[in-house]
Amino acid sequence: MKHILILTALLLLPLAALPAAESKSARPNIILILADDLGWADLGVTGSTFYETPRIDALAKQGALFRSAYTASPVCSPTRGSILTGKYPSRITLTNHSGSPGSKGPGYKLSPPQTVGNMPVDDVTLAEVLHEGGYTTAHIGKWHLASHSDTERRTYPEDNGFDLNIAGSKAGQPGTYYFPYKDKSLPGNDVQGLEDGKAGDYLTDAITDKAVAFIEQNVGKPFFLNFWHFAPHTPIQARQDKVEKYRKKATALGLNPTNNAAKPEHQSLSREQQDNPNYAAMVESLDESVGRILDTLKRLNLEQNTIVIFFSDNGGLSTGPGPNAPTSVRPLRGGKGWVYEGGIRVPLIIRYPGRVKDGRTVEVPVISTDLYPTLLDLAGLPLRPQQHVDGVSLKPLLTGEKEALDREAIFFHYPHYHSINSMGPSGAVRAGDYKLVETFETGKIELYNLREDIGETKDLSAAIPKLTAKLTGLLHDWRRSSGAAMPTTNPDYRVGAEKQSGKESRVKKVVAPDIDNPDFYTPPQDLEGLKKNTALKPGLPNVLIIGDSISIGYTPELIRLLKDVANVQRPGNTGDTAAGLQGLSRWLDKTKWDVIHFNWGLHDLCYRHPDSKVQGHRDKVNGTQAVPLAQYEKNLEALVQQLETTGAKLIWASTTVVPEGEAGRFVGDDVKYNEAARRIMEKHGIPIDDLHALSVSFDSKFSVAKGDVHYKKEGYAMLAEQVAASIRKHGLPTTTESKK
Repeated sequence: MKHILILTALLLLPLAALPAAESKSARPNIILILADDLGWADLGVTGSTFYETPRIDALAKQGALFRSAYTASPVCSPTRGSILTGKYPSRITLTNHSGSPGSKGPGYKLSPPQTVGNMPVDDVTLAEVLHEGGYTTAHIGKWHLASHSDTERRTYPEDNGFDLNIAGSKAGQPGTYYFPYKDKSLPGNDVQGLEDGKAGDYLTDAITDKAVAFIEQNVGKPFFLNFWHFAPHTPIQARQDKVEKYRKKATALGLNPTNNAAKPEHQSLSREQQDNPNYAAMVESLDESVGRILDTLKRLNLEQNTIVIFFSDNGGLSTGPGPNAPTSVRPLRGGKGWVYEGGIRVPLIIRYPGRVKDGRTVEVPVISTDLYPTLLDLAGLPLRPQQHVDGVSLKPLLTGEKEALDREAIFFHYPHYHSINSMGPSGAVRAGDYKLVETFETGKIELYNLREDIGETKDLSAAIPKLTAKLTGLLHDWRRSSGAAMPTTNPDYRVGAEKQSGKESRVKKVVAPDIDNPDFYTPPQDLEGLKKNTALKPGLPNVLIIGDSISIGYTPELIRLLKDVANVQRPGNTGDTAAGLQGLSRWLDKTKWDVIHFNWGLHDLCYRHPDSKVQGHRDKVNGTQAVPLAQYEKNLEALVQQLETTGAKLIWASTTVVPEGEAGRFVGDDVKYNEAARRIMEKHGIPIDDLHALSVSFDSKFSVAKGDVHYKKEGYAMLAEQVAASIRKHGLPTTTESKK
């Protein structure tokens, strides 16, 4: 009987193992197709009338189309990391591509935080979890999750859960889309793993060949194909047999791709229409690739048991310093590199026959971190909430079980400068229909109702202050909890320094620059004030005038008024407080100053843009504010503390009035900045020379021109008289005898 029982048990072993094997083989295959830089409006199903995407459009009709899907970042690598880790880029310190902090240098007000170019080694990737669950895994295409400075391959796909890696490296784009996919001038962009090609082969087609082969080789066992395209990322190189079709189409539609319509977006230009034949041809090749994958699944009878996801890594490249960006994402605002909708809202399609209702449209906001838990959930694998902490499963939305998700908001954080984004470091939060945007340079807050205003054209922050305050607090709390690194004030910032990857060449000056400080514009009528006082007399008190071009204007008369009373000296134009922190020691020199009459303000509250042709590059429409009010207070406090170490008697001069029509300043800012300065001076017991009150009383005849902050000789004479009186009262000794 014992032997019979043992034999029976042995015979039953394979049967006992069978359900597990059947369960394992029954798991759905997963194909994640990721386009590179494909815009939200670049598909027929999302509104394009110029690009042709019949296979992707059909995919959307066979599954669920998410119309409010977002990438966790407006640039590629952070989004890719968020997909594979289920975490926001800020949480894994991967907030920019390639391990680069982005543009920086004296032309930038903020210094970006450091970032890494790869995912943390301790994170368990989506591929690793699927591999543990019995999946054969492959990565084919662009990877870009290895820092450009990395000389090893430990951050490549094969060390992050993939059994097979074809073409995945640290390259962010191909050297060329044609075999052998190499450019001698850019060896770091060489595509690897496709050496078996031949002349004339096109990259999008070649990696699709590899993807089809992988599917064919893995019939009968669950597989995860991470199929990440290079297209339609630059270089914009299409198959030439497709380009002529779109040239003719542009002509038929009355479009002129060589005369692009573009509108200003901050200091950038945003392409207004889709009319680029080469880009259109690249999108068509991408669409054909998707079609070939779908055809392969149908041919191999895998269609019903395969989850297909189509997504993009960030918004379309639609903005830049010129009008010739490859695509347009209108009606969305901005584009790749921006936290406006154009940079982060992208197409998302999920097809899973029999589980996801055909033609389903989902308006609920979702984000790239959600793909990790969604795929585990659909595959019947346990969720990993400690890993994908920033993602939630979309399965209830796909099946119709729920119409909403159990979370309050989704967040975006891009603390870097980018050549295609003149908005600069910024962040955003979307909660329900509302989205709040914060610009880090200025602290400016914007609020939009995306249901009513998808183009983010109507800022509601002033109209709905309570909601604005709530979402601002929510965004700031999230930054703290997620460990989001913020940019810091750049101590090397100089107004007028060129914004080009840290290069220190300067923009061309409109007029003769200040002889001592060439970073700041000096009006022609004030150039006389730059002449140094050579009539210095031993034994007289030394008076230092620190100020902007207004003080340049009144200095000659001030020297005359205090002749034989004090030695008045004035160095170059001080500019804003940020420049003051850098130049103060130079201006103080080694002279023993008895009195320092100082002011900062007009440059701080000024809006500038290096391409503006207006005096001093002033442009309050397209420019950015030199030093926001909160930072002005911090800078001025630091400057006062430094001035106190000189032992001189200090006198603060308030900023003169900002008139209506000034090209780079808003009326009323002068009052705000002066009030902030007054609080600081009262704290330190420093007397105030109220030049603002005097300038408010000026008749228009004293102004150089309407809307100009500067004055004619008569106006400067009146200012000089008040400054002289203030110096006599608060700074000079009661007698004018020579110092011992």
